[in-house]
Amino acid sequence: GDDFILTTFFMTEGETTAPMHISESDLIKKMDDTGIGTDATIAEHIKTIIKRGYAYKDGQKFIPTNLGRALFEGYNNMGYQMTSPELRATMERDCRRIARGETT
Repeated sequence: GDDFILTTFFMTEGETTAPMHISESDLIKKMDDTGIGTDATIAEHIKTIIKRGYAYKDGQKFIPTNLGRALFEGYNNMGYQMTSPELRATMERDCRRIARGETT
């Protein structure tokens, strides 16, 4: 590769902000858009997230718990993309194909 010579470096002061918490309707739309669950199972997925203590609801918004944040960061730090909705959608598609006998 080519060498890179830094000629100018500026630092600015600022603050980061956490992403907005997701609402239940936004979560349902994201699950639907990525193929996670079915109309019959989406509500059960949401109940499981809360029951296992990954998040809690404050009004219509989901707030991640320390456990939920730790799992998210832990899986990402280990290189597993377990937090990717596309991974879950692919897994569910593969399970449906196996159930239909299309693959093993």
